[in-house]
Amino acid sequence: MAVTSSRRASELADIVRKFGGIPYIAPTIGIKNNSELNSECNHFIETISNESMHFFIFMTGVGVFNLFQNLQKLHKLNTVVEKLQDTIVIARSNKPKMELRKFGIKTNFVPNINTIDGILNLLKRFDVKNKNIGILWHGDSSSSFKKKLTSLGANVFDFSSYSYSARLEQTNASMLEEMGYDYVAPDEEKIKMLIEDIMKGTVDSITFTSPPAVKEFFEFAKRNNKINLLKDKLNSQVLVVSVGPSTSKMLARFYVLADIMPTTYRMGPMIKELADYISSY
Repeated sequence: MAVTSSRRASELADIVRKFGGIPYIAPTIGIKNNSELNSECNHFIETISNESMHFFIFMTGVGVFNLFQNLQKLHKLNTVVEKLQDTIVIARSNKPKMELRKFGIKTNFVPNINTIDGILNLLKRFDVKNKNIGILWHGDSSSSFKKKLTSLGANVFDFSSYSYSARLEQTNASMLEEMGYDYVAPDEEKIKMLIEDIMKGTVDSITFTSPPAVKEFFEFAKRNNKINLLKDKLNSQVLVVSVGPSTSKMLARFYVLADIMPTTYRMGPMIKELADYISSY
């Protein structure tokens, strides 16, 4: 089973082994600090100081850790925690919720479905017209999500503390290691070997745990003139496993359909569903 995840790759590999699979780790993305993180922190502080935030959405634990650790270094953490006390704090999943708790910030809501659509459905319970909504993104922002919020009359303020990178020399593993993530930087040779093995028919299944991982995988194949053959193989001979709707949508953009997607959008349920699927045949 091919694993394209960069965050917690060894943990995902352990889950694969637990269910009897043989993991093939070939991360397609890495994560790097925002090169202007101090500037972004100052922008964050200035914005929440001058604008009353009615809602603030935190997308990932990595983003929370990176931003708030830097705020701590700048001796601005207490100011931010105080400003967020009167704000409805939304964490996309339990990961950012747990990181927020470490910095003394209470999460008011976690959507039942840990996706952008889940957050949007949650916000529809409220009147967000003329309300200020802050978003700490997961690497890359979503213009469609911002458009949906502005169409509801909200004022959107967005921030980012890290971005995705496909280049090994640009990655910064120390921040992730401090959080307890098993960080594996992307290795183009491994990605190339994975694509070759898929072509040979020696890969039974492949897992995708984020839209950027999907995008970089196919962009790499495109740069190496393998994309059409790769798509044919994935759609005909390989079980394609997606962790959730956003990842499945990105696969569909490259005309690849996810064969398996768990009802609970987590790595464990994803692998269990794959194991159940295989054992039924």
